[in-house]
Amino acid sequence: MDCTSAEFTSADVERIRSAGLVGELEVHSEIGSTNDRAAERAADAALPCPCLILAARQTAGRGRGSNVWWSGPGALTFSVVLEPRRVGLPIESFPQVALAAGLAVCEVIQQSLPQAVVGLKWPNDVFLSGKKVSGILLESPQSSSARLIAGIGLNVNNSLAAAPAELRRTAVSMIDVAGARLDRTGVLILLLERLDVWLRALALNGPGVFERWRPYCVLTGKHVSLRAGTRDVEGLCRGIDDGGRLLIATSQGTEAHRSGTVLSFE
Repeated sequence: MDCTSAEFTSADVERIRSAGLVGELEVHSEIGSTNDRAAERAADAALPCPCLILAARQTAGRGRGSNVWWSGPGALTFSVVLEPRRVGLPIESFPQVALAAGLAVCEVIQQSLPQAVVGLKWPNDVFLSGKKVSGILLESPQSSSARLIAGIGLNVNNSLAAAPAELRRTAVSMIDVAGARLDRTGVLILLLERLDVWLRALALNGPGVFERWRPYCVLTGKHVSLRAGTRDVEGLCRGIDDGGRLLIATSQGTEAHRSGTVLSFE
């Protein structure tokens, strides 16, 4: 473990440990992908979960599919190895963890920036002031069907002024909205707290989580194009149902989708 990173100090590491929210912690000054490292750790049956893999810099961060996650110095990039069944979440509900994680990120941003306009794009993107501020990548490690990896990238203190021009049109960082640096370690700890809260709520009362999620949905009432497997579906988004499925009203009727990629919405 690297505790000497200029990005995450030994004091930061101690704050995270003292919060008591993770069973194991790795901190890297630089790594290819935190999700890849999390997959390696998930193969250890004795691994105390949740296991947090935190990096100051990722050189090969991934989004969904073939997407690449860009991040500059000051971003939060981490993955958590979870055992959802420990909090009573059945394996068939594992895909809904992305929605719980998105809700946790939204709440943390709103607590840090009370006047901010925050939204969620099903199933795994968080928007701030109309631009993407966070992405969530959920993966099931091949080594353990009982575990789940939640990779989260959140633009905190990495100003998008340093990002590629095309990215500045669609992405934003919390510092750009706040106009000042934030306590990144504090943001991380609060995010872990809210993630734990919503995972437990998901296990106890899934519809309650989705009821809380719905007001943040940026797709509701918009015409959306969704790629669902080999099909492209177009229609009016009606939000999500009590199972976390995206509802799209098409010319053939309303369809409910558990997974897919939103290609566009307007």
